Amino acid sequence: MTTPGRFANVQRILVRSTNWVGDAVMSIPALEALRANFPRAEIVLLSKPWVSELYWHLPAVNRQIIYKPNSEHRGPLGFARLVRELRAERFDAALLFPNSFHAAWMAWRARIPLRIGYARDGRSFLLHDAIEPPLPAAYGHQVYYYLQLLFRAGMIDKPRPVEEIRLRLTEAENHWATRKMDALGLSGPRFLVGLAPGAAFGPAKRWLPERFAGLADRLIGALDADVLIFGSAAERPLAEEIAGAMKHTPTIGETSLRQLLALMARCRLIVTNDSGPMHLAAAMGIPLVAIFGSTDERATGPVGTRVRIVNRRVECSPCGRRVCPIDFRCMHDISVEEVFRATLELVKRWNITHENSA
Repeated sequence: MTTPGRFANVQRILVRSTNWVGDAVMSIPALEALRANFPRAEIVLLSKPWVSELYWHLPAVNRQIIYKPNSEHRGPLGFARLVRELRAERFDAALLFPNSFHAAWMAWRARIPLRIGYARDGRSFLLHDAIEPPLPAAYGHQVYYYLQLLFRAGMIDKPRPVEEIRLRLTEAENHWATRKMDALGLSGPRFLVGLAPGAAFGPAKRWLPERFAGLADRLIGALDADVLIFGSAAERPLAEEIAGAMKHTPTIGETSLRQLLALMARCRLIVTNDSGPMHLAAAMGIPLVAIFGSTDERATGPVGTRVRIVNRRVECSPCGRRVCPIDFRCMHDISVEEVFRATLELVKRWNITHENSA
């Protein structure tokens, strides 16, 4: 790649990151393309606390500024403080991944000369480059939505196909995971299955808890497996509901984002809804079964080769709603047997054993 002429003098780039973990993972190829085209620039991410950990060890990013809307940047005075901080940085350009008016207003108030984002949410007058958003048919997967923003702005050449997204752990994180597995009693040679039954977007993305429980019991019996249920503190009631419906006793883990990555890496197989953990598992290269209902796997599915999608297309799906307004048939129609078969097929396809998860 070569730096386009009108961006030749750009040395400091602010990137306003996405607000959801899954979107953050899907934006990584765009960040890597930006780095490849601007190898000497300082690329700084403005990110919210709950996604910031994802970027800690990403080579494409020099550093982060944490936007804390619930504490020091809360309300008009807090926003003014953030604007002053950004203005003092003297960025040459701002690349806005979110489509919100607020993101453009922030960059404009910070007096960043080049403000690049999609012409959405009535914010075009605040942008230096208001890029007409492409139709879904023109980009397909969400990964290319972010890449198309850079391409249409002239910041990168035509995007190349994205076959995988990779996240990696540090040695310290691997050591932490070893100690944590010992503490959980999961350090033996048994086959470890991870379940991520939550979905922050809303319940329309969540397969039924009792079916996660039934699946877990069948996997324990068929694979001589241990089961680790992942979730945030807010998702603990969901994890406990699943555990309570199981015949066997699983382990429940509450984790930070980086801790989640480290524990996921110890799993031979992970089953999730369409969620942030789904994208994390795929980016770690872990064999993954992803269950889709209200959303479209062609647009937001996991990127990777070790992936199996289970869905049931009904007349009203994908609707994209947070809560189903009718009978939730898209998820009710997905049986434990169907997901169980998908997991066994994935295990067989990748020859996943206790000794070999590669």
